[in-house]
Amino acid sequence: MRSITPDILQQELNPFQYEAAIAVDGPMLILAGAGSGKTRTIAYKIAHLISYHDVEARRIAAVTFTNKAAKEMKERIAKILEYPQIRLDWMGTFHSLSVRILRICLANPAVIDVLKWKYTKNFSIYDDDDQKKLLKLIVVPIEGDMANAARIKKISNAISSWKNRGLSPEEALAQSFFADQKEIANYYEEYQERLMDANAMDFDDLLLRAAEVLEKVPDIAAQFSEHFRYIFVDEYQDTNDAQYILLKLLLSNGNRNITVVGDDDQSIYGWRGANLNIIRSFHRDFAPVQIVKLEENYRSTANIVKAAGSVIANNKRPKEMEKRVFSSQENGSLIHIKQLMDDYSEANALANKILLLGEQNYCQTAVFYRNNAQSRLIEAALNKFRIPNIIIGGTRFWDRMEVKDILAYMRLLVNKQDNAALLRVVNVPPRGLGKKTVETLQQNAEDNGTSLWDALRTVPKLEPFAKLMNGFVQEPGESIVFLTKKIIEDTKYSEYLEKDDPATAADRKANLDEMLRGVEDFCEDNPDATIETFLQDISLLTSADRKNENSVNFVTLMTLHSAKGLEFDSVHIAGCDEGILPSRAFEGDYTAEEKREKLEEERRLFYVGLTRAKKNLFLYTCKTRFWHGEQKGFAPTSFIEEMDTSTTYFERLSKAQSSPFTISINKQPVYGRSPQRPSNEVSYEYDEYSQVEPGLVGKFAQHNKYGKGKIVGQHGSGENTQVEILFADGVKRKFVLKFANLRFV
Repeated sequence: MRSITPDILQQELNPFQYEAAIAVDGPMLILAGAGSGKTRTIAYKIAHLISYHDVEARRIAAVTFTNKAAKEMKERIAKILEYPQIRLDWMGTFHSLSVRILRICLANPAVIDVLKWKYTKNFSIYDDDDQKKLLKLIVVPIEGDMANAARIKKISNAISSWKNRGLSPEEALAQSFFADQKEIANYYEEYQERLMDANAMDFDDLLLRAAEVLEKVPDIAAQFSEHFRYIFVDEYQDTNDAQYILLKLLLSNGNRNITVVGDDDQSIYGWRGANLNIIRSFHRDFAPVQIVKLEENYRSTANIVKAAGSVIANNKRPKEMEKRVFSSQENGSLIHIKQLMDDYSEANALANKILLLGEQNYCQTAVFYRNNAQSRLIEAALNKFRIPNIIIGGTRFWDRMEVKDILAYMRLLVNKQDNAALLRVVNVPPRGLGKKTVETLQQNAEDNGTSLWDALRTVPKLEPFAKLMNGFVQEPGESIVFLTKKIIEDTKYSEYLEKDDPATAADRKANLDEMLRGVEDFCEDNPDATIETFLQDISLLTSADRKNENSVNFVTLMTLHSAKGLEFDSVHIAGCDEGILPSRAFEGDYTAEEKREKLEEERRLFYVGLTRAKKNLFLYTCKTRFWHGEQKGFAPTSFIEEMDTSTTYFERLSKAQSSPFTISINKQPVYGRSPQRPSNEVSYEYDEYSQVEPGLVGKFAQHNKYGKGKIVGQHGSGENTQVEILFADGVKRKFVLKFANLRFV
């Protein structure tokens, strides 16, 4: 084994990394800025402990954020030590360490006797599906048909949230104020009892039960505390309350050799339980603490680092947390900020830029966005340019549950023999049908040798569903956009999303709005579009027409939250608009302090996105975009205004590019700022469409794909206004104004 001496540390690390690695005793907080080499520093510190201070590897506990990170850390340490046989058994996530603790403890009958548990060391670990099936057994007898998938998910999420906060069922019940919360807390109690009866734990239980063992059996906690001579925790800013409780218990016997590594500027998971105050309180919780700051960014060019730093400086931080991240690399290219007329143009501009940078760069290119609904247009544009791409951390747009539900209604309209489509939507949204009703339908269809649709008449409870389906008729000359919209409205699908899972309803409704936009896009491309041709196109898009996602040379698409810990040569961030990034989600009933905290987390999210880029960074903002069911006006995000102007090139739309007469929707200010528009622009709300005199017929419209055309027909009013336009190629195309990318000239 190679000995990592102080001299080697000095050769391999910069002065601040060296300071962090050489000090082995006592608590240490390593504040590691983006791209500052924190993994390298931790690896050398552990290697130094093992080889120079003769610390047994088994007596070092190192907590990483993911199992992949643990594997990579082990490989790096083995390489540094030139000793592949090194065994770092206690290196892994909080959950993997908890499993080891539980298996060891539950093998001891004396421990089980103290705990009064039914668990054995061979307990099972339930995954999400197992968890939801068990919850269903508990909830269905009480709530009946109301206990659908979304309701079970809501209950599951609530229980998970309580466990991440370290709360038992009794504590959860004590902190519940509303009837539904109390009911779920009662489900939580029974759920825990049934888990123990089954000798099983769910994922969150691993932390909770491990902490419970150490709390109830102090001798065990003391033994573990004595065993671990050194403890490391990476990504400390993402620690939740349950993990913090467990960590404190592992240090209960006076052990102070703990090193935590993190960056409060990259704390972006508050919405799922991460507690930013944990890292910000470390210097008090473990005082006195040595704080080392890694401020040199080795990943990104100087311009990118300077721009990101100027943005994050607007967040309020404790004095101990302040740092100045810098780069010694060349300035590199300016950050290119491009303003587009609309999101359709944004997607095409983005795809075109990726194409121009060359196929050889695809695998080192990423596209980030704030919300999954933004991915559809981007994915479509990349496919149009034949740029291979893959979506990480999210489902392909047309495969999302709410989108597939509406597609199933459409499939059933086209083909009444489509049993799979019928089964998908016969009780979605819920229509008070029990499992027995559906089973009767299936049995009757089988007995009579008919399709499920033909057997509907044999089950009286299903007559309302048949009547609903028969009411979906496409009027002559009417766009299939209206038919799709009618399905969403008549099934009350949006209300269903609100009732079933309020936490995700906004995003899922945004996906439905984006679906309508996708139908309109198809109609624009296909003047003779029918529901049949649309469904065929979608079917091909999601199967045979899919790009080769197994190729190593693909462009990566993901939300900003999924981008944490990654890096790419080129990064494109779409939707840099005020109201999208930062999100408008916290405009509700929050205090001024809560709003500030939520805005700061949005700023940290933007900062994380910026600092993923190594060489090239492109930001996109739109004057208008289709958002939550409307074509709305937007201003560039205020975060752009916070960027050091010496690092950016802002390509704004010129007045010539902006329309002198634009139909736009939203006039409401976002975060107190009104959407910016050229002074000669005229706006109309939907309810004003029908009042335009003498109507739109005879006017000319500009489409960013088909060019200039003359309006030769106008039908409907308000948000149902539909126009027919004759373009220079001689083709008449129909547009629904609400969803169309039109500028009137």
